[in-house]
Parts: sequence; structure tokens; C-alpha cells
Amino acid sequence: MKKILFWGISSVLTVAMFVQCKPNNEKTEAAPTEESVMEELNTHQITIKEVLQANAYTYLLVTEAEKDYWIAIPKTEVKVGKTYTYEGGMEMKKFESKDLKRTFDSVLFVEGIIDPNPPAATETTASAAPKAVSSKELSKGITLAKGGISVFDLYFNRDKLAGKTVILTGKVVKFMPEIMKKNWVHLQDGSNFNGFNDITITTLEKVKVDDIVSFKGKVILNKDLGSGYKYDVLIEDAVLVK
Repeated sequence: MKKILFWGISSVLTVAMFVQCKPNNEKTEAAPTEESVMEELNTHQITIKEVLQANAYTYLLVTEAEKDYWIAIPKTEVKVGKTYTYEGGMEMKKFESKDLKRTFDSVLFVEGIIDPNPPAATETTASAAPKAVSSKELSKGITLAKGGISVFDLYFNRDKLAGKTVILTGKVVKFMPEIMKKNWVHLQDGSNFNGFNDITITTLEKVKVDDIVSFKGKVILNKDLGSGYKYDVLIEDAVLVK
């Protein structure tokens, strides 16, 4: 009986040692952390330290992970001390702001910042929000230039218009000068296709917000400039049409 008990205990110990010594080839994947997700999306969380308002841009001294640097966004009201997020960006070194009469060692231009904790929308406001519906109607005061098309026409026929030159007339809603040696214009004419009511245009021409202008340029689809700047439809190298 003792002999049987001895072999039984020996067998159990042998199995236990085998299990412990067996190489573990299975890798346990750690759940993604908030930081890893933000890094993959090229998302940055910043706190505002200083705000400088210029004509077209808002320059922000921000802190991220104990590092201070400057970013520039289209002119926006921003609160010092508040935390925001942004994605992508294009760095400009030794950038001179003529409005501020100041040269920055480095400025990161981004399309905008996001408030991660915006005021909660009321049920009434949420229910009243209009859904994106296509419309061919132009805003009052806008008449298409001869041979021109609307924003609706552009998006509706974008595959057919790829690589072709078009004329667009509309109101300048955003003007961002001297980025990548070009000026960037956002144009709207009141029409929209499935909610797309804004077209981005690159040009060497100078215009002002609220100007009603006509641009002639080439239609480019799926333009990826890197750093998070992607455009389904872009009008490049446009010139003003008188």
C-alpha cells in the first residue's frame, strides 16, 4: 500500500513539473490603452497656456506631456487652461506671422481643435438638428460664373470631373494663407450633396472671408497630404475668374 501511494505521489509531482516547465507559446494580448489608441490615431491631448489672435489664425501655446509648443488653427475662440484634442498637423519652421510681427521657431498648423467635453446638447436642440439633405439651391446673392458649376454639381459628378478644370462661385468661409507655399480657401455656395457643402481650394490668389468669388482650377480626388490631411475632393492651383 505504501508503495502504491509513493508511486501515485511521484506521478502527480512529475506531471506538475512537466506543466510548469512547458514553454508558454501563447501570447496574451493586452487590452489597448487610451494612450495607445490616441497614438495610433495621431491624436494629441493638449492644454492651452497662451492665446494669440491674428487676422486669419489663432496661435496657441500648448502643453502636451510636459512639452510646450505652438500650434495654429483657423481663427477660433479658445479658453486658456482648458484641455482640447487635435489630429495631424503640418509643421512650419521659422514661420513669420506678419499680423503678429513675430517669427516662430516652429508652428504646427492643424485644421482645428476639439473640445472633448462639450456642453451637453439638450433634447430639444438635438431633435431640432437638421439632417443632411442634398440641395441644389444657391445662397442669396450668389450667381454662378459663366460655365461654372455648383458645389452640388461638383460632388454629384466628382468621378466624371476628376482631372478636369471647373469654375466654382461662392462665399469664402475660411482663408488660410501661406501653408506649403499656397493659400487655402474654403468656399460655399449654399448647395450641398449629402451634406457636403464646402470645397477646399489651393491657390496663390489672396481673398478675404465673406468675399464672393469665382475660382477656376483642377479637380483632384482622394488627395492625401499626410499628417492627417485628406481630401475626398480638392480644387488645386486655382485662379480667380473676373
